Amino acid sequence: MRGFIALTSILIIGALILTISIGLSLRSIGETQISLAEQESHRALALANLCAEAALMKLESVLNYGGNESMAVGGQSCDIMSIEGSGNLNRIVKAKSTVSGHTKKVKVVVSRISPVMQITSWEEVADF
Repeated sequence: MRGFIALTSILIIGALILTISIGLSLRSIGETQISLAEQESHRALALANLCAEAALMKLESVLNYGGNESMAVGGQSCDIMSIEGSGNLNRIVKAKSTVSGHTKKVKVVVSRISPVMQITSWEEVADF
């Protein structure tokens, strides 16, 4: 009888330890996935900002630059959308990128291009 109780106790304790171990492993995997998704989201935002900066540099050198192009950077790509407005004043630059399903969009409002570029706002937006 004592052997049966000891064997049952060992099985119950083993099952509890196994359950706790599996739970901790699943939690760790979940946290790793969240961390990876956050890194990919940051990469997408950095890439969208890079595209916006490139568009601003092109706009500064070519006043009638219209956008509508894609850029490849380090195996990823971003899109410069059509630049709104015309001439030296009140232009809107929009850029977006997607990294592993995470899309980020950036909108830059430029009040003046030359002689010195004046940026009114630079923000991440949900949609254009």
